Amino acid sequence: MTLSHHTLTSYDRQLEQLLRLILDMGGAVRKMIASAKQSLRERDESRIADAKAADKLINDFDARIDEAATVVLALQNPMAIDLRFVVAVLKITTMLERMGDLAKNTIKRSVKMGAFAPEPIILKLERMADVADEMLASALEAFAEKNTDKAIRVWQRDEEIDALYKEVFALMQKNMVESPGNAEACTHVVFAAKNLERLADYTTNLAKTVYYIAAGKKPDKAVLSSLT
Repeated sequence: MTLSHHTLTSYDRQLEQLLRLILDMGGAVRKMIASAKQSLRERDESRIADAKAADKLINDFDARIDEAATVVLALQNPMAIDLRFVVAVLKITTMLERMGDLAKNTIKRSVKMGAFAPEPIILKLERMADVADEMLASALEAFAEKNTDKAIRVWQRDEEIDALYKEVFALMQKNMVESPGNAEACTHVVFAAKNLERLADYTTNLAKTVYYIAAGKKPDKAVLSSLT
């Protein structure tokens, strides 16, 4: 991300550190999403312990970024794009932390599905995980590059994952009616799908935050109309 250059090189280093920490935190969340996707088939309880450890790492990033951003705000008195960047960083860490929670909960739900694994459903859930991961990867690129076009393209994909969620939900409703014994497993499938859908929602909000950093304003009607 191209931020202002300052007389104090230590200030530039602090801003670059914030950028790097966000990208590293985002990378940790992407690993959690990949693990959630794998758990949809493997259903291995050991993944729950691994997810808790990964979640702790993400929470540690959250604390480090909060501390680093607070130091910049207190000591450097940032202005204009620098101020938007630092304030946005604090918002983004909260989004990423919540995404990690959702990925972790997806792993827990996967384990609770037991032996219930209809291939069409698993494929749709895997596709949801892939789309969520692709969205997050693009949002992090947009953040690093201060690229409004990439940010817009991220939230354009939100409808894709919403449609997949609706398909999974409808299929689970049908399955529960036809096979009441699957009701508990179907419920866990629905919650897993909802976690992935919400994860994409947070990524969309992250992209909108990137747009604000770069443009200095929230997307106007012209930008929003380009999404239709």
